[in-house]
Amino acid sequence: MYFSRVRIRPDVRDLHLLVSGNGYGAHQLLWKLFPGEERRSFLFREEIAREQIPFHKGVKGEPLFYLVSAAKPISDHPIFAVESKPYAPRLADGDRLAFRLRANPTIARKEEGKKNSPRHDVVMDAQYHLLREIVAEVGIPADGDKSKIKKSILTSWQQAQDSLKLEQKLQGIIAENKRYAENLATISAPVQLVDLALKASMDKALETWIVGRSEKLGFSILRDNRIGRLKFQAEGYQWHALPRKGKKAGFSSVDFDGEIEVTDANLFTKALFEGIGPAKGFGCGLMLARRV
Repeated sequence: MYFSRVRIRPDVRDLHLLVSGNGYGAHQLLWKLFPGEERRSFLFREEIAREQIPFHKGVKGEPLFYLVSAAKPISDHPIFAVESKPYAPRLADGDRLAFRLRANPTIARKEEGKKNSPRHDVVMDAQYHLLREIVAEVGIPADGDKSKIKKSILTSWQQAQDSLKLEQKLQGIIAENKRYAENLATISAPVQLVDLALKASMDKALETWIVGRSEKLGFSILRDNRIGRLKFQAEGYQWHALPRKGKKAGFSSVDFDGEIEVTDANLFTKALFEGIGPAKGFGCGLMLARRV
């Protein structure tokens, strides 16, 4: 295996405008680093060059890519400057690592009449089901998408219908998540409570997703016993449209980082090589890890 850092050559003007943030376009270009029979799947992650190598001469806001591949990418490409090294992590059970992962968290939900369980965006799914749970509990009639349900909740609150029950429900949801519970003392407006409850629900769903994957991939998220929560955070949720595949086609990405312990070195090494979660062809799934 090889680990590579790939930069756009400074003399290739404005190419970064076509590549930056375009997972599909980036994959198509990076694929050209593996010509002929060596062309095969690889993992990649896009970063901003000036954040990764700030003291490198001529670096600006162009993208920089990290790659993990079975074949060594070519180094004499007219567009990319490629630096590669062998990638053979020496890991043992019990090793503790800091990690970064850009992933596409999805969840499968069984639907009546369908043979296969459709996959849903974890964040949107969690927020939608929370809103449906709230309106069902307080008896507010609400239909439609997430924004319409949220509007119905706020309208009901403003009309003083079940306002106390709503407030207690939302406070309870937020209090269950230790990352957000401390913010309860500083907010009181209905819209702030709803938004914070949605964030807490999203955070819990993402925690469930990463913990569920970790058990099967040979690692566990470390716990900070002092503050009583797992040592990880999830942020940077983004939706990436894929207009070529249809008007509503696309995928989401979330950036995870934190600390883990290796529980099965063989499984974890395989995960480093093969990636975690779907949308690997769009820049998701590559875990970066270092010892702590």
